[in-house]
Amino acid sequence: MRRYRTIGWTCAGVIALLVATTGTVNAQNARVETQRVEATPRIEELRLNGSVSAPRTSQLSSAEEGLVSTLHIDLGARVRQGERLLTLDSREADLERQRAQANIDQARADRDNAQRLLNEANQLSAQQNIAASEQRQRQNALAAAEATLAAQQAEHGLWALRITRHEIIAPFDALITQREVELGEWVSPGDTLMTLVDIDALTIDFQVPFSAYPQMDDATLEVRQEADDQWYNAQPQAQVPQDTSSRQFLLRAEPNEALSLLPGMAVEGRLRIEGETGPSVPRDALIRRPDGSVSVWLARQQDDEWRAVEQRVEIGSSFEGNVAVHEGIEVGDRVIVVGNERLEQDQTLTLNDNKE
Repeated sequence: MRRYRTIGWTCAGVIALLVATTGTVNAQNARVETQRVEATPRIEELRLNGSVSAPRTSQLSSAEEGLVSTLHIDLGARVRQGERLLTLDSREADLERQRAQANIDQARADRDNAQRLLNEANQLSAQQNIAASEQRQRQNALAAAEATLAAQQAEHGLWALRITRHEIIAPFDALITQREVELGEWVSPGDTLMTLVDIDALTIDFQVPFSAYPQMDDATLEVRQEADDQWYNAQPQAQVPQDTSSRQFLLRAEPNEALSLLPGMAVEGRLRIEGETGPSVPRDALIRRPDGSVSVWLARQQDDEWRAVEQRVEIGSSFEGNVAVHEGIEVGDRVIVVGNERLEQDQTLTLNDNKE
């Protein structure tokens, strides 16, 4: 019985030794995949929240007061430039224009009479049969009559202009988004009558940190609507510093493709800013420590063997799975991207990738 127990202990010891030996071999030869560190542009991506705006928005008002006699459009109507929208009662203005026309006719008759009297005086003056003072008086009378005629013509033109102001005309192609008046209401100059929005010339406005302003020449912008997974290119149109307290500037952009947009819609944006070229590594290569530090495992050749070397790094912005590294590695280093979870310093490696 003791003999069998001794044999059992011996077998258990052999098995334990084999397991330990296997574990040591595995610890000494870790299979990993590596990637050469390359110099790539430092691309920073800013996520933005914006809204659709309509730069061409007009709140129409009247230059004349009066009663609304005709409404030619309804709320939500699409109108063309030059189309009549609203008409005020212009009967009183028409009567004033008729009065001005009558005054013109009278002033013209007075002018013609003064011209006739002056012509007679000139004929008599050639025969020295009229006093010089009388001749000058008739000249002055003609000048006064001509001035009166010009004033009456101006008065007539003013009333003609005021009559045209009794009609509200669309200044551009637009959508009627608000209408503040109804038939029979009295309006005064400056009252908002209706709001027009050019929905064919919409833009998207974003608030962007001032830090991105110097790099906007090399920046690209993409936008997408809510509940839409597809991104669309957009062309920045204006960069306007506005709110200095928030340290942001207005970025106004126009989509390169026709999108179904309306003023006030929420839009997402991603602004990609390209900076200087420098080393970058895949995100999978980073090892984040509990103390907040970040390191990578490098594969370095020593005595014809590949060994693991841990290197602390200072990282920057990330883009499409790659992270910029400011300090710690150089271009050409071989960084471990697969199998770096349980490595030890100076552990021997077996590379599964092309050794280049």
